[in-house]
Amino acid sequence: MKSLFLKMFLWFCAANLILICVIVIGYELTNPDQLPFVWPRVGKGAIVSAARVAVETYERGGPAQLAQYLATLEQDTGLEADLLDSSNRNLGGRALGPSPPDDLAAYPVGQLVIRVRQRLAAVRLSGRVDRSYSFVATVPRREAGGFWSRTFLVMLILTGAVMCYLLARYITSPVVHLRAAAARFSHGDLSARITLPGVLQRKDEIGGLAGDFNRMAERIETLMKAQQRLIADVSHELRSPITRLSLALGLVRRHKEVGMGAPLARMEREVERLNALIGQLLTLSRLESVDTPPPMELLDLSALVREVSADADFEAASTNRGVQLVECAACSMLGASDLIRSAVENVVRNAVKYTGPNTDVLIRLLRVNDGNADIIVQDHGPGAPAQALAHIFEPFYRVDDARDRGSGGCGLGLAITHKIVTLHGGSVHAVNREAGGLELRVTLPVVEP
Repeated sequence: MKSLFLKMFLWFCAANLILICVIVIGYELTNPDQLPFVWPRVGKGAIVSAARVAVETYERGGPAQLAQYLATLEQDTGLEADLLDSSNRNLGGRALGPSPPDDLAAYPVGQLVIRVRQRLAAVRLSGRVDRSYSFVATVPRREAGGFWSRTFLVMLILTGAVMCYLLARYITSPVVHLRAAAARFSHGDLSARITLPGVLQRKDEIGGLAGDFNRMAERIETLMKAQQRLIADVSHELRSPITRLSLALGLVRRHKEVGMGAPLARMEREVERLNALIGQLLTLSRLESVDTPPPMELLDLSALVREVSADADFEAASTNRGVQLVECAACSMLGASDLIRSAVENVVRNAVKYTGPNTDVLIRLLRVNDGNADIIVQDHGPGAPAQALAHIFEPFYRVDDARDRGSGGCGLGLAITHKIVTLHGGSVHAVNREAGGLELRVTLPVVEP
C-alpha cells in the first residue's frame, strides 16, 4: 500500500468505525435501563401506555378481556406481554410467561425498566383498592434492529466514510501537486512551480512547504542560469585569444630558432587542448540551455554506428589499439544526426583512451523488445571504482586514477553524451565488466521498420 491518500482514508475509516462501536457498546453498558437506538420501533411511552390499558382492562373485564387485549397487543405490536399481580401470578391466563426483573420492586411505580440483553421491558403500576400489578413484555428477536435503526447505522457509517474521504483528499491533494512539480523540476524543467491557488493560499504547513518549494526552485533556476551564462561567456571570451595565440605560434614556427622545436610543439598541443575544451564547453552550455528535444529527422542508427566504429578504428591504430564492431542490428530512430554521432563518438573515444595496448574496443548495436536499441561499448582497461560509476557523466568529473591531462581529459565528453541521449528520450549508464574493463550502455528509442 504505497498511496498516502489510501492509507489516510483507511485509517480515518477504521477510527470512525471504532468510535461508532465504542459509542454503541458504551451506551449499552452504561444505560441498561434505557432503550438504545438499535432496539425495536416500539417506544417506551407505548409500552407504559399498553401497561395502563392492561390494568384497566383486567379490573373492568377480568381475565378473559385481559387475555383478549394481550392477544391483540401481540398481533399489533409484536409484544408478548403479561400482567402479574403482587404475588407474580399471571392474570392473563397463560401458564408460562416472562418473569419480571428481580429488582423491579426497587423502581418507582410507573417507571419502565429495560433489560436489553433479555429483550425485556417491565413496569409496576397501581390499581384500584391499592392493588399492585407488574406488566412484563418480551420483544421478539425478529423485531430487534428495525428498519430505521439499521438505516441510521448505515447513514452514520456512510457519513463518516464521506468525511474521511474529504479529509484525506484535503490533506493529500496538495502533496500530489507538489510531487508533480518536484518531478518536473528533477527532470530538468527549472521553471516548474506550485501554481495551484488553493495550495499557495493555505495557512498551514503544506502551504508553507509549497511557498518554500517555489522559492527554492526560483533560487536554483537563477543559479543554474548564471552558471550557464558564465560558462558560455568565458568560453566565448577565451576563443578569440586562443585563436590569436595559434596564429602567433604559426608565425614563430616560421622563424624558429635552433632548439625551439620541442617547446613549440608542446605549446601547440596545449593550444589544441584548450581549443577543444572551449568547444566542448560551448556545446555543453548550448545543450544545458535546451529543455525541449532538438529538431528530429529519421536517421539510420546502424549506418551511423558503422561509420563511427570505422573512424575510431582508424584513429586507434596509431596507438596499437583497435575498434571492432561485433554486432550491428538494423534499426532507425528519430533524432538529430550530428548530436547522436557526437554522443556515440564520445563514448567510443573514451573507451579507446582507456583500453589496454594491443586490445580492441568491442561495439554492439542490439534491438530490445520494448522499442529501444542498446549501443554497448566495452573496453579492456582498468574500469572505474564502484563509487565513481554514478558520477562519470557529470561535467568535469574524472576518476582519481586518470587525473593527468594526458589520459583523463577534462571530463566533459561523457557529460555531453548524457545530455544528448537524455534530450532524445534515452538513457546511458556504466558498469564494470567481470572480465575487466568498463561497459557503457546507451539506450535510444527506435522506430519500427
